[in-house]
Amino acid sequence: MCNFLFAVVLLSFGLGAHGKSLTINDQSGKPLQYVVVSVAASTTPAPEPAIMDQVERRFDPKVLTVPVGTSVSFPNSDNIRHHVYSFSPTKPFEIKLYSGSTVAPVEFDKSGIVALGCNIHDQMIGYIYVFENARAFITSENGTVDIPGDAESVTLWHPELDIVQSKRETVALDTSKTSETLTLTLNAAIPVEHEKKSRTFGSKKFGSE
Repeated sequence: MCNFLFAVVLLSFGLGAHGKSLTINDQSGKPLQYVVVSVAASTTPAPEPAIMDQVERRFDPKVLTVPVGTSVSFPNSDNIRHHVYSFSPTKPFEIKLYSGSTVAPVEFDKSGIVALGCNIHDQMIGYIYVFENARAFITSENGTVDIPGDAESVTLWHPELDIVQSKRETVALDTSKTSETLTLTLNAAIPVEHEKKSRTFGSKKFGSE
């Protein structure tokens, strides 16, 4: 059984000549890191090689945003072995990473959210957010992110929006104001007991069937 946390996210931003600055907090006023903020666009940026590293038994970065068609390398900067996998419909795969060895990059050719795990180190969880016809940005440790100044709305994603890490929220922006504060209520599911029982290889780790 999951414990559900109802989060209130505050978005504050001001209009500037070249962009807007958003600040995203949870219901307690704590800044939310790793929120993906995407803005619709008529085209998708050209894919460039990206890296999802393994550092000190964690994915680095924890959340990576890439346009469709991007090839992502998975180096192993630890001196131990990792076994990275994903059962996400967007890109299922698994690769064994030995210390000091290299493997071919993985191409992410479909938009969506890819949850990553390690079959050896259960605490390792990371995400690759693959976008199309959009621009995507990630909030920093202080919950802030800069977005284009002409954005009329944003789509938000965070790993704790729901148990299967796929839910997104779209928020309209008031472009007539030079500054604005919005309150967004997010239904965040924190699977406390689920995480404790997640020491299995496969989809159960991420709450999917």
